Amino acid sequence: MSESQQKQNDTHLLLNTVLIVLETIFTLILKHDRVIALQAKKFVDNKVSIKINSYIPFFDIYVQFNEHGILFDAKAPAQAVDLDVRTSLMDLCKIFLLGNKRSIKTMRIDGDLTLKDEFKDLLLLFNAPKILSDWKQWLKEPTDEQNIVTSKKRIAPLLEKIDQQRSKINSLHVEVKQYKNRIRRIERKHKQMNFLFISIIVLLTTLLVYNMLP
Repeated sequence: MSESQQKQNDTHLLLNTVLIVLETIFTLILKHDRVIALQAKKFVDNKVSIKINSYIPFFDIYVQFNEHGILFDAKAPAQAVDLDVRTSLMDLCKIFLLGNKRSIKTMRIDGDLTLKDEFKDLLLLFNAPKILSDWKQWLKEPTDEQNIVTSKKRIAPLLEKIDQQRSKINSLHVEVKQYKNRIRRIERKHKQMNFLFISIIVLLTTLLVYNMLP
């Protein structure tokens, strides 16, 4: 076996080992962390597959959610991926180890818009600071999904997003009212212009007829 082939085999073995470790850790978290399990339920039910492309350094990995957990693979799945994520290894580390929101925002994601937003919401929860803040919940008996008890720190990003969406909705309501008022003003001006135009035509017609009379 040549030295280049040996290096390729070593690299392949290292990659597979890293993927197995990641698969084990992420699946363990998914199965024991009830908040993440609830947020990821749609991904698991629909067996969502995600391609993660890193450009610094360059590599592609594929992540698939299913009833067994979260599977990692270096080979593309048979079906088309649902989300195509482009980022860097540094940003991935910042997201999962530090919960860095800016790194999540800088991700380039192609795919369904709703699924993309839900994936970002999942990343807000799927990081070491948030998971470690609720590690005691892992030791308790499972509770009903509607009565999940979690720390304020854990759900803070979701509450913040709800507030942002509420503010956005309020802003849209204001814009709608402004557009309606603008349309009313335009319609009123249009009626005035029509009335003025008709009045001028009537006046000119009257003058023309009067001048034509003997």
